[in-house]
Amino acid sequence: MTAQLQRLRLGAVMTVAVGTLAALIWGMVGLVAAAVFGGVATGIQLLAARWSRLTGRRATPDQLAIYLIGMVLRIVGVVLIGVAVTTDRATFPPGPAAMGYLGTLLPLMWLETRLA
Repeated sequence: MTAQLQRLRLGAVMTVAVGTLAALIWGMVGLVAAAVFGGVATGIQLLAARWSRLTGRRATPDQLAIYLIGMVLRIVGVVLIGVAVTTDRATFPPGPAAMGYLGTLLPLMWLETRLA
């Protein structure tokens, strides 16, 4: 199994897990917000890994430019949460949106250290 496929599988599993937990806590609105931002986190992680692979360098402190690109992409995800919460708080309440994003992104970042 390729590393990207492992990332995608873990992202999907974590999105379902945090979405289910959000649904239990906040209902259907929580499920939608957590699932959307779990998907965003998975997409960002896949994009960061692809960028690193295309450059042929791993995201390590020695390769600060690649590391920085990955971190900027992840910060963009946080900004997207802020935009979504500000523009449509009824659909994207802050708690479930943040839970979906972080609950998916953090395990994916942990996996990244195992795949490096």
